[in-house]
Amino acid sequence: MLKSNLKLSQIFYLNFILLLTGTLAFASLIIYYSIKEIEIKQYTNQLKSEIAYVRSRLEEGKSLGLAAKEMSEIMGRPLRVTLIAMDGRPLFDNEADVTRMENHANRPEVMEARRSGFATAVRYSETVGNDRIYAAKKIELNGEDAVLRLSVSLDSVMMDFTQLWLRIALVFLVAVVLGFIISRLIQRAIDAELGKVTEYLRVIAAKNYKADISAAFSAEFSAIAKLLKKLAKRLEKNEKKKRKYTAKLRLASRQRSEIISAISHEFKNPVAAVMGYTETLLDDENLPLSIRKKFLTRIEENTRRISEMIDRLSFATRLENSEITPNMSDFELNGVVQAAAHALMQKYHDRDVLVKADESVLIHADKTMMEMVIVNLIDNALKYSDSDVEVRIDSERLSVIDRGEGIEESEIDAVTKKFYRVQKHSWDNSMGLGLAIVKYILKLHNIEIEISSERGKGTTVSFRLPAVCGIINKSEVRSKQA
Repeated sequence: MLKSNLKLSQIFYLNFILLLTGTLAFASLIIYYSIKEIEIKQYTNQLKSEIAYVRSRLEEGKSLGLAAKEMSEIMGRPLRVTLIAMDGRPLFDNEADVTRMENHANRPEVMEARRSGFATAVRYSETVGNDRIYAAKKIELNGEDAVLRLSVSLDSVMMDFTQLWLRIALVFLVAVVLGFIISRLIQRAIDAELGKVTEYLRVIAAKNYKADISAAFSAEFSAIAKLLKKLAKRLEKNEKKKRKYTAKLRLASRQRSEIISAISHEFKNPVAAVMGYTETLLDDENLPLSIRKKFLTRIEENTRRISEMIDRLSFATRLENSEITPNMSDFELNGVVQAAAHALMQKYHDRDVLVKADESVLIHADKTMMEMVIVNLIDNALKYSDSDVEVRIDSERLSVIDRGEGIEESEIDAVTKKFYRVQKHSWDNSMGLGLAIVKYILKLHNIEIEISSERGKGTTVSFRLPAVCGIINKSEVRSKQA
């Protein structure tokens, strides 16, 4: 719980100090015991050499006491020399009265020396009452075997070791102090970098995306600074997108209101006509039969018109929701185009539709849907232009070309959306479903609608033909009003 109230730099500082102190303490213990072991081993080897020296002095006729004194002077510390018979009786000791000493047959170094010829040990001495380092060697003296044992007090050895250890501890202490200082400097640097990050985030939260941040303390902080800059740019882009999206929503809402108004108008006229004719028939039972039939015919026509508009809306919705599956078949495209052109020229009495086809193309598609595509494209071209319309067919593509006002580049992508109407054509009371239906149908055939337009020169709407099954013949036909 304590760490949760600390800054990141403080957590780093405390952990660094704890880690440094713990590491140095652990290293100190390891070094302590390692050096101690080395010192003991060194003195053990030294005692082994001194045994050889004492033995050589004995062979020269020197006494054990004199040899022990010489070695003590050479070593700089008291050296205990003991001569032990093979049965364990002490024969000589320069620091104790052999008459009062216990039998040494069970001493580990004596036992091992008798067995293998040489032995060492570190243990407590019952005779002199301190810890000692022993080295014992089996020798022959005056024709008899004996064990020559040398030992030195462990306390005197540890005095040298303690001095060395104090020097090492001082070095470690200096390292700890330097660690404190360095970690404190690092803590301050981290605090400064985190302060920059905090301030930058505060500025970004205020939507000031032009602010800058830099970091040079470490590669990690530099990476954080770069990521924060990218984040600011992304947030700025998202903010712009949000504003654009909001504007689009407002535009869509306005267009939807206009579409609802247009749909209401489209339904209002035939509904009003049906109501008018019906009321007249109900109010006047004496109307001539011919007028009654005429009114009933008008009611039927307007009812059919309402039904067609409802069907058109329903069909567009089902297409949009992918609820319709194409009924694929092979058919001649040119004949479908000719029939559509002829039917539309009955609607637009003073207009011509020129159908140009180098070849008669046989395609694999849903014939009914393709008829709707072609009718909608030609109807659109006739509706939004005053000149004749041209339909071009080749082995790969169908294009419908008009010479009207054209479409603004900003509106080209929007004209295929459901309920969209070009703003300049405020006179148009259509529901804006024609090109949307075309787009949905072509999408079912894995085809994209392509629109190119130039203001004042006209518009070309085209699409790649679905699977072409064959070419029948060559032709060029101009369809006119019969």
